[in-house]
Amino acid sequence: MVDFLFKQGDFEILADNVGALMPPAMNQLVKKCGCVSHQSFEVSTKTPEEFIGALIEMKHWSVLEHSWFTFQIKVKNKYKQRDLELELLQSNHLFCLDEVDQSIFISGNSRMFNEAYLRNKDSEIINNLMVYLSNYNSVLFPIKTIYWLPTNRYSLIFNPTFSNKSLILHHRAMTVLFNNVSRGFTHEDVRSRNGHNKVASYTQESTRYVNPMRKGGFKFILPYQEIDVTQKINLDTEEETIASFTSKIEKMYVALIALGLKAEEARQWLPIGIKSQIVQTFNLDEWRHWFFIRTQKAAHPEIRFVACNLLQEVQSRLPQIFDDFEIQVDKNNSNFTIYQGQESIELI
Repeated sequence: MVDFLFKQGDFEILADNVGALMPPAMNQLVKKCGCVSHQSFEVSTKTPEEFIGALIEMKHWSVLEHSWFTFQIKVKNKYKQRDLELELLQSNHLFCLDEVDQSIFISGNSRMFNEAYLRNKDSEIINNLMVYLSNYNSVLFPIKTIYWLPTNRYSLIFNPTFSNKSLILHHRAMTVLFNNVSRGFTHEDVRSRNGHNKVASYTQESTRYVNPMRKGGFKFILPYQEIDVTQKINLDTEEETIASFTSKIEKMYVALIALGLKAEEARQWLPIGIKSQIVQTFNLDEWRHWFFIRTQKAAHPEIRFVACNLLQEVQSRLPQIFDDFEIQVDKNNSNFTIYQGQESIELI
């Protein structure tokens, strides 16, 4: 039986400072994010370490993106600083990098650092960063027989503290789980992409492996305006209600499974309104961009509803980062925001 959900989209902030998590907590976060795909929270018996090991063995690197690590590289010769920065970018152009005085600040997730090492093993700085990371968290950095290369070019500080807003934006990450949202929500959501000093990582509930009937039937997300599902609609010569038509879609899916189709095949008939779940890890700079486009009046009502609720929560946690978004209410009693910041749209 179809369960209709109206304005029940919600969120859970799993970590508002991912990089500050100790290794056991970060490994647990990665596992929780990975379980979103197959909805395996309640059935997975693997430890976080076993779970991550299996992901790495299967080359499912994307889940490792729900992690975060930051270094301050204190350069001893300022004339060699640009060379060092270029070396880092050549290893992985997705790193978040900032130069301040005689320091380079670098942030990224486990996948970024691992791929940088695989791409540029001859780099002294990449090697030494990986030595530190593999000693710190050997689960997310399972690299063997790697040794520190002595150097007089720089020194490393792990997890430096920041007082500068720009550095906080680039080098702090937050992970949020969205639940009771539609596939339409997630389709729009994943349009956010990596940009200059902006990082966006996702894991989404799979319709390939997850049968929506597994937990008692379809959960269907209604449009974010009042609608009577018992209202009659005309389909050629046949009269239906919205509820009965949606129930027929559910029955069609069940019949296709009964015919022998796998979930990955029967999903071709799933509607975009089917309930979904998605978890995303962004650095705060990308979260600001996400709030800018997802909370304004022109945003889709469903995603704007959830985004404005999330914004209110993060404003209470990190007011210095998000206090230039002003939440207002429209004539339909729905929240939206007006951006009051000084940065141009290009920098948001």
